[in-house]
Amino acid sequence: MKESSNILQTNSPESVLVGGGAPLGAFRGFDKANFVVGFWFENIAIIAIVGIIVSNLIDVVGAKLFGKPIAAGTEIVYFLQVIAMSAALTSTKIDGKHIRIEFIDNLPARLANVFHFIVAILGLALFIILCWKSVEYAQSLKAIQEVTAVSRIAIYPFALWVAVCCVPLCMVLFKELLESMIRVVRG
Repeated sequence: MKESSNILQTNSPESVLVGGGAPLGAFRGFDKANFVVGFWFENIAIIAIVGIIVSNLIDVVGAKLFGKPIAAGTEIVYFLQVIAMSAALTSTKIDGKHIRIEFIDNLPARLANVFHFIVAILGLALFIILCWKSVEYAQSLKAIQEVTAVSRIAIYPFALWVAVCCVPLCMVLFKELLESMIRVVRG
């Protein structure tokens, strides 16, 4: 991750939530753990994106120069996209590069914190459900031995990958939920 990704310097809880007195000390270890996990997942995403570029390059060069494209080139790109997008979830949230409704930040501090609390609950619920349903989907894919059409690659590991990548994001969202709750209670 870039220097700007350091959550303890540039994207602290104070910059995310409105109001004073963020309980940073109580969550410093949790932030560091989330940052380290997010860093490793981001590196996996970067490797997957490089893999997409390389597989496209090989496919185009093979097709244009030698008349032999990669047989499963499209499937490889699809799977690398799943790996990259899922792995980038946590670092995207930590870096603050997700969609945010700015007019809420212009509300009075207490009301804005209530909105942040509701958003944190909904976000956490969404990704817990996504994790759970991804595991169920992976189990069903494994049970019926679903594979891709051309390369015969099993699909279920990629559904499990989505579930695994949702776990650190849920941890970040859980921390935000706790911080929001504390800010709402403190006023």
